[in-house]
Amino acid sequence: MRAWLLLLTLALAPSSARAQELRWSEAWSRVDPASYVVSSVGVAGALTFDQLYETPDEAWVRGPLLFDAAVRRAFRGPTLDDRERAATLSDVLFVGLLAWPVLDSLVVAGLGRQSPDVAWQLVSITSEVVALDFVLSTLLKAVVHRERPHADECSLADRRLRPDRCGTRGRTRSFYSGHTSAGFAYAGAVCMSHAYLPLYGDAGADAFACGAAMATASIVAVLRLLSDRHWASDVIVGALIGLSTGLVMPYLLHYGWDPRDDATTPTATSPLVEAPATLSFSGSF
Repeated sequence: MRAWLLLLTLALAPSSARAQELRWSEAWSRVDPASYVVSSVGVAGALTFDQLYETPDEAWVRGPLLFDAAVRRAFRGPTLDDRERAATLSDVLFVGLLAWPVLDSLVVAGLGRQSPDVAWQLVSITSEVVALDFVLSTLLKAVVHRERPHADECSLADRRLRPDRCGTRGRTRSFYSGHTSAGFAYAGAVCMSHAYLPLYGDAGADAFACGAAMATASIVAVLRLLSDRHWASDVIVGALIGLSTGLVMPYLLHYGWDPRDDATTPTATSPLVEAPATLSFSGSF
């Protein structure tokens, strides 16, 4: 968080390098209004499914896979208090990563650089990333229904007294790590915006922002292992899905799609074979 505040201070400070107007390139596709509808419907649908879906009491997938057990022995916090502190810290960093691209959009681009258009495009892209990550995580957690590593320590009394940790949802939402996925998705959104836009007015500061966001997401992933909330395979899959959501989707939908190409595409194709010339005869009889 201190690193982000330092970067924010640099971004808002006056500088000749930042004097140029921050503009959305014509080579990048803008967020389509239909995206707001699709994102809203997707999130609402996922929330409705999550509330109405009757989660079975027992998990469908149990136990470690491949290297899961070895990684758990190496990273698991030694005491329950340590594991709970790791879980709490992962929550804090998770929220910080979500706030980062939003603050970059509204505070840096909108207020600091006086570019409301860029601010709106960036916050809209962030909303797309958040929506897709939430929908995927919510649906897969419910459908896969994998038991968390700490479930073997939950007694029948714990299931009643500590539902957040040992209840049905607390025990059976291990795959995949939503914190890790969201962390890398938000970090990816930060990296994409700083790769294409000089938000902080300095190439080094923009590169540092991407590196710091990715490092924070990596810390969140490790904390999920320390807290014994997820198996290593859950964290790895979450990281891959999050990176795909945060990096690939903005590129495919916006930065890598030049709308001018569509505008210059002819609406009608020319015939492959020219029509034969009409024969004419003239003379006097």
